[in-house]
Amino acid sequence: MSWQLIDSAQHDDSLIELFAKDGVFLIRANGLELMNGSSHESETAFGNLVAELAPNDAPRVLIGGLGLGYTLAAAVESLEGRGSITVAEFSPAIIDWFHRHVRPSVLPVLPECVEIVAADVLEHLWASGRYDLVLLDVDNGPQPMVRAANGALYTVEGLRVLKASLTESGIALLWSGFQSLEFERNASDAGCSVARRTVANGPRPELDHHIYVLRPA
Repeated sequence: MSWQLIDSAQHDDSLIELFAKDGVFLIRANGLELMNGSSHESETAFGNLVAELAPNDAPRVLIGGLGLGYTLAAAVESLEGRGSITVAEFSPAIIDWFHRHVRPSVLPVLPECVEIVAADVLEHLWASGRYDLVLLDVDNGPQPMVRAANGALYTVEGLRVLKASLTESGIALLWSGFQSLEFERNASDAGCSVARRTVANGPRPELDHHIYVLRPA
């Protein structure tokens, strides 16, 4: 059975499409695969880091980008009801798809400590208070794939906004399908220390995923 188109939505320069096959979902952005429910191990590993890196017992967490919700589901499980999680997703359609199609199989029970808002991540960071953890998964890495406006997030100026949104012991994480020396330089210039964790993706290292860990320097 091939992937079947379920729904689509146009947001300015971004065409988002939801596909399904055998109860599994896939999201494409501008014709490129953004997230595939049949291979979400790195997103789960991303969400699991919340409990490991949380600087306190009840962290305030922001997840940038909802996608299919695997990062959110892993974060909810790892925190076991502690703290709070806000998800900032720019596309109302993706939020709607998550609740109508995806959530029953990914996160059947949405805890009261979780809030999903339709908002641009960078604008949300400007307007909200400080977070103990910020997880960014709005593209396939630190380059604008879903929409051109996302590029501002990976600049030195955008990363300074990210740094300013963290508590004193806060940490920002960024999921990426590739290593980016430019992003590492920008994060350093923005006043962050930069570490990178590799999530192996089978026997081919070129397919490995990466998680950047940023701390205020």
